Amino acid sequence: MLVKSAIKMMLHTVGLDLVRYVPEFERPFDILTLIVEKHLETQRPFYFVQVGANDGIQDDPLRTLILRHKLRGLLVEPIPDIFEILCKNYAEAPQLQFANVAISTSGAPLTMYRVQKDALLPRFVHGLGSFEKYHLEKQGVPTNYIEEISVRSVTLPTLLANHRVREVTLLQVDTEGYDSVIVESSLECGILPKIINYEHCHLSPTTRLRCKRLLDNYGYRFIEAGKDTLAVRTSVD
Repeated sequence: MLVKSAIKMMLHTVGLDLVRYVPEFERPFDILTLIVEKHLETQRPFYFVQVGANDGIQDDPLRTLILRHKLRGLLVEPIPDIFEILCKNYAEAPQLQFANVAISTSGAPLTMYRVQKDALLPRFVHGLGSFEKYHLEKQGVPTNYIEEISVRSVTLPTLLANHRVREVTLLQVDTEGYDSVIVESSLECGILPKIINYEHCHLSPTTRLRCKRLLDNYGYRFIEAGKDTLAVRTSVD
């Protein structure tokens, strides 16, 4: 015990701690649905932009809300064959717009990594796509099943202008490790949605903290629920 205490004291001097790991079990409330439906009660206009929409079904936090409330929005998916499936899965939702592009800070073509279409792997991994190859590898995709593709990209302001979107109520982001780049560029470009929901589970602790600090600077309050961070803007300059 004395040795453990001495180690803990030394770690404390550099801002670290020694703790026993205890596995956690979480089943968070669907806070996003609560927040969206509360906003809809106000009868104010609602428009969403979903970056990394995948096929519109698999592990999708918006699909039920979109169909239940006939939400208007723009769904963005860069991988061509998955984009086609996305459009088919929302064929009965004429209020939606679609964009087969990636979002970037430059608008230049980007290299992306995806699972080969004919790979004999579980269905869920076929929806994975990332600008970093290791994001697929760390989720168990064998290297020989990963292929490199080039995708067209636009900046977020250009995307909104192209689709005549003047105001975004909800920005939903799921881009396998690129999430903070999109959230930060949105804020720094002056695009300040009332609600932002983004996947944080692939971000480093430093990146997660930087993103939260920026959200705080722009008047957002936020909470981590499962693998996502949900932020709501509570102050307006």
